[in-house]
Amino acid sequence: MARKPLPDRLPQARPPRTSLTCPRQPRRTLAPHTTPLHLLARTRKARNLLSRTSTPLRRQSRRPVPSRGLPHPDGWFAVAATEDVLPGQVITRRLADRDIVVARMRSGELTASEPWCPHLGAHLGGGTVTAVGLRCPFHGLEFNAQGDCAASPLGRPPRTARLAMLPVREILGVIVVWHGRDGGDPEWEITEISADPQDWLPLRYKVLQFRGHPQEITENSVDLAHLSVLHQFRSVNVRQPLHADGPRLRTAYSAQLDRVPILGTLDVEFAVAVDGLGWSRVETTLPRLGWTVRQLVLPTVTDAGTVELRLAVSVRRRTGRPRWLWTVITRAVQEAVLYRFQREVLADREIWENKVFLERPALIPGDGPIGPYRRWTKQFYDQPALTPAD
Repeated sequence: MARKPLPDRLPQARPPRTSLTCPRQPRRTLAPHTTPLHLLARTRKARNLLSRTSTPLRRQSRRPVPSRGLPHPDGWFAVAATEDVLPGQVITRRLADRDIVVARMRSGELTASEPWCPHLGAHLGGGTVTAVGLRCPFHGLEFNAQGDCAASPLGRPPRTARLAMLPVREILGVIVVWHGRDGGDPEWEITEISADPQDWLPLRYKVLQFRGHPQEITENSVDLAHLSVLHQFRSVNVRQPLHADGPRLRTAYSAQLDRVPILGTLDVEFAVAVDGLGWSRVETTLPRLGWTVRQLVLPTVTDAGTVELRLAVSVRRRTGRPRWLWTVITRAVQEAVLYRFQREVLADREIWENKVFLERPALIPGDGPIGPYRRWTKQFYDQPALTPAD
């Protein structure tokens, strides 16, 4: 085989990388006044200038924190109305990212529990109420009002089969369940009011679901500035300064409502009683007309970032002749107030769903006692309330 002729010109080999061809850069020396701490400070400053999200440490506390990132607070939360759970009925509700089962025994006793049967994990929301108690739809085990397995069609009830019961109360025709950080007994109770039910009409409800948090909703009780801007009240004045007593807040204020059909301008007085972040009761008085209206604002966290808000209205009965006519008038007033109440809350909902929670807001004197309110809410959390959403 003939050998290929060599090229006239051989390729030049690359010179080796030596100190002559790639000279070492001289070592930088620090100025006499420069120390490693000075270099670190320069590095941090350059990093802050290059990053648009970097802010001075003093201003990081003003970073908006979405309210849906707030943790679930402790307290009593409304899950149903009394008429929703009649004797022998079972319902399922959402509370703090989980199902709960509410049942009323044939005796009238009300119970609330975790949803899973301790036998093999069936959901008890599909169960029935027997003479013994709540019956599992899967294998027929029956649990009494204390959560004990009292009967079983499969033999002797297992000793370890016990329902996880939840504290439950009925107040003013509302069923409330306790949600606590450690699953223990309630730390406090909602203040009962001594009022004859015959003096008031039964509650009328509206239920709304939206993105939000009970802390944001209850904050409106002390946010006086929004009453005049968003709800068009005039001459808002504090009649009773904000007073905190453990999990309870009390305040009262007055205002004027313009352009009421037929009536013109109305003076309105509000007495606000807040028990935790899930129960607010507002007694509204119209002195000129002689009416007293009870409004309940009941926000419940169903899942992270989602709240179920129950609005309830009752009106104190008026006496007069003929009695049937006053009953009709009182019910008409209740419906009118409920309609107006819902309309105003829908305006609030537009704000709640599209706002962010600021850890340190730039408050102004006319805002009302928002700062003291924020400090009061911290007792309902087992972790810092200002946690960013994921």
